Amino acid sequence: MTPNSPNPEPLSVFISYSHKDENLKDELVVHLANLKRQGKIRAWQDRDIEAGAEWDAEIKQQLEAAEVILLLITPRFLASDYCYDKEMQRAIQRHDAGTARVIPIILKPCDWQDSLFSKLQVVPKDAKPVTKWDDQDEAFLDVVKGIRRAVESLQAKKPLGETPDSPTVSPSATNTRTDAIAHPIGTDAINFHGAGTDAINRVPANPINRVPANPIFSTYNPTTFTGRDAEIAHLTQILQNGCRLVLIHGMTGIGKTALAERLAVNFVQPSTRYSQVILDRGVSSSDFTRGALAILAKLGDDTAQQLPDEQLLPHLLKNLEQQPCWLQLDSLEYLLCQNDQGEFHFADATWLDFLEQFLTRTSASRLILTSQALPTDWGDRAFRLDNLWQEYALRGLDKSQRIDLFRHYGVTPQTDVDSDHLCAIADYFDGHPLILKMIAGDIQKRPFNGNIDKYWRDYYQQRQTQTRLKLHQSQEERARQWVRQTLEQLPDLPRQMLQRGAVFRRAVPESFYPAMLPNIPDSESSTALTVLKSRNLVEDTDLINGELWVQQHNLIREIALAQLKTDTAIWEAAERQAAHLWLTAYTPAPDAPNLETVRGYLEAFDHYCEIADWDTACSVLDIQIDSPTQEPLHWQLETWGYYKEEIRLYEKVVGKTLPDRDILWSRGFGLAYSGLGNYSSAAQYHQQSLKLARSNGDRSSEAKALGNLGGAYYNLGQYERAIDFHQQHLTIAREISDRQSEGNALGNLGNAYHSLGDYERAIDYHQQYLTIAWEIGDRQSEGNALGNLGLAYYSLGNYERAIDFHQQCLTILREIGDRAGESKALGNLGLAYYSLGNYERAIDFHQQALAISREIGDRQWEGMSLSNLGLAYHGLGNYERAIDLYQQSLTIAREIGDRRGEGNALGNLGLAYYGLGNYERAIDYHQQYLTIAWEIGNRLGEGTALVNMGAAQLKLEQHSESLANNRAALEIFREIGGREGEAESLKNLAEVHQALGKIEVAREFCQQALALATELSIPLKAECETLMQSLGGGDAS
Repeated sequence: MTPNSPNPEPLSVFISYSHKDENLKDELVVHLANLKRQGKIRAWQDRDIEAGAEWDAEIKQQLEAAEVILLLITPRFLASDYCYDKEMQRAIQRHDAGTARVIPIILKPCDWQDSLFSKLQVVPKDAKPVTKWDDQDEAFLDVVKGIRRAVESLQAKKPLGETPDSPTVSPSATNTRTDAIAHPIGTDAINFHGAGTDAINRVPANPINRVPANPIFSTYNPTTFTGRDAEIAHLTQILQNGCRLVLIHGMTGIGKTALAERLAVNFVQPSTRYSQVILDRGVSSSDFTRGALAILAKLGDDTAQQLPDEQLLPHLLKNLEQQPCWLQLDSLEYLLCQNDQGEFHFADATWLDFLEQFLTRTSASRLILTSQALPTDWGDRAFRLDNLWQEYALRGLDKSQRIDLFRHYGVTPQTDVDSDHLCAIADYFDGHPLILKMIAGDIQKRPFNGNIDKYWRDYYQQRQTQTRLKLHQSQEERARQWVRQTLEQLPDLPRQMLQRGAVFRRAVPESFYPAMLPNIPDSESSTALTVLKSRNLVEDTDLINGELWVQQHNLIREIALAQLKTDTAIWEAAERQAAHLWLTAYTPAPDAPNLETVRGYLEAFDHYCEIADWDTACSVLDIQIDSPTQEPLHWQLETWGYYKEEIRLYEKVVGKTLPDRDILWSRGFGLAYSGLGNYSSAAQYHQQSLKLARSNGDRSSEAKALGNLGGAYYNLGQYERAIDFHQQHLTIAREISDRQSEGNALGNLGNAYHSLGDYERAIDYHQQYLTIAWEIGDRQSEGNALGNLGLAYYSLGNYERAIDFHQQCLTILREIGDRAGESKALGNLGLAYYSLGNYERAIDFHQQALAISREIGDRQWEGMSLSNLGLAYHGLGNYERAIDLYQQSLTIAREIGDRRGEGNALGNLGLAYYGLGNYERAIDYHQQYLTIAWEIGNRLGEGTALVNMGAAQLKLEQHSESLANNRAALEIFREIGGREGEAESLKNLAEVHQALGKIEVAREFCQQALALATELSIPLKAECETLMQSLGGGDAS
């Protein structure tokens, strides 16, 4: 909290306990009294339930509202079905979701180690049960101290608007597009004693948006919704009986969406999210990746844009598990394809995996699907899950309900003849709601003015006679033919407006429709839109920024678009006008996430692609976005972390324009895949960019491709290969006299040698980079070079000089307004002060870095800043606070798919538990880090995890395991040139052999470690000297 911040509200605390342990619970309540008096907590237990209240409902309400949940662990608690299965399980779900902090309190000895809460930090210290302490008051005091620390850390977050363990996120950041180097923090330093660091990904502003508690429906309107009582009663009953997936299928326009939304009225509560995805609007493909991203975006989760494809399915399932959701997927037929036998099946089988796993996993969410076709492959897959899902064939309205629909749309029969006419019309179309609604609109308009008999005699009968509709036609054929003829017979301007408006793939502002007829007077175009709306051909969907948004039903749009395309010139003009409107007339909502702020550009791009105007489509990608980074649209998407959307754009235009464009798109592919952590694919695209540049004779682009290839191999931990590419980059930059490119190549070479532990050589390259930046007046590069020099001196242990360079870097980056760079410079200063033992000042710098990363929406750096804060608290010996921060960092890394960040966070947790003396748990975290490092090809990470695991195993006297892991680490560090890691491994091997009594071998390893640490001028030298003294090596200096 800041000094001037107001006193925070007390945190609500829920006490979960077995009534058999009431005496111990009461004792805890006594010890919590001071926290209550100080206004820090407001505790609740089930003895606070008032007489006459429903105890189960009250407990659930208090459990959902609690910010801190205390679990009083005893054998009785573990044996209680209510405590364990209901209260504890929900508590852990809320803890994992970041909406509450759970603190297990071990009161009595019991078998709790493999339970769900065993992953959490327990109290009292060392997990010693309260009843086993000589002085139980002392035990409860230790418990209360732990609770106080947790409460104060949560209250410290409250001014930032955070939930207990859920970091907030805010606007944009910067990224590297060409061959320029980013200003890293710690590059890829080994986290023997602190937070690991890596390259920076970018994520969008406000990626977690609240889904409205009160649903806004696309179709259902309670004032016009008609009938369906039997259908609602049936589907409501099966949902109440445990059905979790309903597939409503039927022909287009039959009312599937409206029925699904009407069902939602019965089930969606304030605690349940309602989300609807219409798959034929805004989802550009039948593949699972595009669909899952659209679903997650609707659920308020844009972080999925940074996830590799293979992580999308578990991420989506986890999202649906963590918070109850009514998820409605409309127009499922757009995900299906048809085989030669006429059967429909999913074009991407991952959808089948999603549906099956959704049903087989524990979740309170419901999934409602609507489709014109029934996927037979789902029926084949799900026959064992029949009790969990239901398919429902929807047909037209019952005869008894058809007249009601006409009444709801303003057409009321005055005579029995009128009723007979309406019944005859409705019967002919089998109660098809959309067609009846259109006919109701026709009856009300001139020349009929609501006269049903006149409509029947002067229009309906004549039209039936003229068109010779056949009785053997299916309901769908009759509906399509009626819509087609209705559109053809519209007055000229309304028909043109409807057909041209059919090019819109999603709802649009109402003003877009009149603008599709740009040369028509406003009064006439306004009248045309009124005709379309009064005849129910265009419908209101939402109110945004004070303007109604409208759309066409997909049946009407499909037929109108087909009619429009019969004249290619008019169709292309409509697509161009639609693009123009999206570019010039679209205004996003004030609280729109970043992707929606550029929705107009994305839609315009798609309209130009629709008519194969590739050059104009590409020019849209070049539009500079009004953002802090002032970048072209496609680079801005990368800055915000919308890597998959960026890739989608490139996929549409690659190979469609000039070769120099394809060089750029290949570069963009490579950087986007790097953002996703797919460095192998990134290298392939950069290789493709290099090939194109060479065949095109483009030396500048060749240099950029070589630099980006070096970056890809750097991220893969292949530093020698990275150096080779950066050296080639440098050679070309000098040949073509591109001084800025030359400086960037020098900086990247410095980073690579830094990671090899050759700090003196790294300093030489960074100094050359700095000189060029001065000479050409490139302040950004000057700041980068100064920051990288600071990192090199930091690694040499010269912290005072490192601080001087980082301070100069910070000054420059603040002058030029580089907020992302400023955040990193602050983080580097924090690390330097940490190494000087000035932990309070380190915390101050890391807090500033964290605030900026949240402000600009850089979630990866937010995670790094949290880890660095954890490091500082680690230095203060506040391991619980450090662990809390590392856990938050781990959560962010997993949310954005940052596998390296996830590994580093796990490694830091291992170091924290090592500091607590919990070596088994430390080993577990290091093992998880090792697995991730191996999976992503991070050789440095593998070595780091092995050497840290070996250190913990030594503490447990697991000498053979420690020996094996340190030897494996030594081999890796020597293979990749990680000299600091090599020194650490050698020192650890000396300690293992010392423990085994092999003093001569220990002394030999220690001498090698000391020599290398001395050569590198790193702090490890002092540890080696001390170890040599203990080995009887005399004066190690």
